[in-house]
Amino acid sequence: MPDPQRPPIATEPISLVLPAYNAAAHVEKVARFWHAQLTALARPFEIILVDDGSTDDTPMLADMLPTHLSHIQVIHHSTPQGFGAALRAGIALAKHPLLAYMPCDEQYDPADFARLLGEIDKVDLVIGYRQWLPVPPVLRGLGMVYRVFVRIIFGIPLEPLKSWLGDHGQSKRWFARLAFGLRVHDVESAFCLFRRAIFERMPIQSNGPFAQVEILAKANFLGCLMAEESVSYRAPSGSPLWSSLTGGETFLSEARRLFREPSFGAPPAAKPSEIV
Repeated sequence: MPDPQRPPIATEPISLVLPAYNAAAHVEKVARFWHAQLTALARPFEIILVDDGSTDDTPMLADMLPTHLSHIQVIHHSTPQGFGAALRAGIALAKHPLLAYMPCDEQYDPADFARLLGEIDKVDLVIGYRQWLPVPPVLRGLGMVYRVFVRIIFGIPLEPLKSWLGDHGQSKRWFARLAFGLRVHDVESAFCLFRRAIFERMPIQSNGPFAQVEILAKANFLGCLMAEESVSYRAPSGSPLWSSLTGGETFLSEARRLFREPSFGAPPAAKPSEIV
């Protein structure tokens, strides 16, 4: 029986937010790939490309896209503000029931989007966890021993580690679990699909890459159902984009602010039947 709180939505129109920063080498190719992918779904869609104060040719190339690709709008930040700020600006303009985002580069494959659409009817958001590095053999062996122990002693079946994101990525995964109770494999994935309505209670406070963890932490706190689907991943060459935040903020400083002063926006208005 369909969940009345989560009506089927997988065939609804889609808003896609593409944050871009110094992405001149990718912006046109990525926009064309996504435009073709969404056109093939035969439904209304929009692509919102947010140029986050790029200092290369990204602004010029982005402004040329609407002349030969439909359903694309471009907005610009005058100075770099961070991945979270770019997401915040794009989500504010989105109008369709489904909302997805990914960076405007070639880390992710638009062809994997179908996997996320296949799960969204059952949940509020789907995270594309990155298949990137093989799990180290030592950890794979220790994990198997641990799962057998827990199954025998407590009768609880555990899943093996789905992917390995390097020491840095795994440390953030455990930090998010301990600080915010997030039990997902890839808290930093930037390839996600949402029911857009959940963002009414999830204003993005973080300007930097921590915004990805913030969104999941708030969704978890609000009781949103989440699913994870594996997606292919190609690590960007050179220094990660948006690796530094404006104003001296860091991953930990933004995490501390969220933990101390989380904002969930205005509560939903009461329905007439609920007013006494």
